[in-house]
Amino acid sequence: MAGALRPVVVLMLVASVLFVAAGALDGAYPGGPAFSFGDLAIVSYVFAIVNTLVAILVARGSERSLALRMGLSLFFVFERPISAFLISDKSAASVAVHLATALVELIILGTAIRVWRLGHSVASGELESLFALDSASPEAPREHDEPEPRPNGAGELPPKTAWLIAVTTLLLAAVLVADGLVSGFTPGGRDWGLSGESSGWLVYLFAAVTLTVATRAVHGSKVALRLLTATALIFFVERAFSPFALRVLDPAALALHGLAAFVALAVALASASAIRNSRPRTPGDVASLEAA
Repeated sequence: MAGALRPVVVLMLVASVLFVAAGALDGAYPGGPAFSFGDLAIVSYVFAIVNTLVAILVARGSERSLALRMGLSLFFVFERPISAFLISDKSAASVAVHLATALVELIILGTAIRVWRLGHSVASGELESLFALDSASPEAPREHDEPEPRPNGAGELPPKTAWLIAVTTLLLAAVLVADGLVSGFTPGGRDWGLSGESSGWLVYLFAAVTLTVATRAVHGSKVALRLLTATALIFFVERAFSPFALRVLDPAALALHGLAAFVALAVALASASAIRNSRPRTPGDVASLEAA
């Protein structure tokens, strides 16, 4: 396991270096043309800081941080090429660094998925040692091992999981509503429509759908949990890339879009974790990661 987790951490640190290089090449340095909080080039430094913090958490053996990094990789695989060609004019070196970062992120995503799948093929008691960088590979479960009994009955969620889903969903709905208000979609405000910039009022519909699905998901409904996971992932992609499609330049609106994307990812991870924990573990043969 350790032999497969180390490349993920190393590649994450490489990605951080590439983010910093992209910011510098785009002119986001003291005295440079893009060194201001209103320029999107400086966001590369924010990505580098977030990426490094998550790399530290993954190196410490955090399973949830690995899941978070998978979501970030998926975001960066699309964001870096879009930023290279659609966000301001960039030099050839900057475009090359952006595309190289996207390639590294794609490799990180594939490797992290591989680690994640192996981690969930073993018993829950072995996960901590499995995700440790300095631990040996765990033994495969024996055929006569019995699956561990679940503390909760079918259709029930642990209180912490239910509260996590409820709180993150409420936060997502609040951010979506705030985005609609900041964008001017209030009674007597800007025109409401179904296309282009006039479709921004749909965030109110997004919030209503999210809350409606969550009211069933917190009670352990597997259908609702799957629907909430899919809905949150759709909102994550939509919030992350709609500013590029609609050319949103207002700093407050951009901040709310980014916050909504991260909260939507948190909702998706919480509901996906609830789905996984609701399934009883069955014994089976687990190949070592080096042989996978």
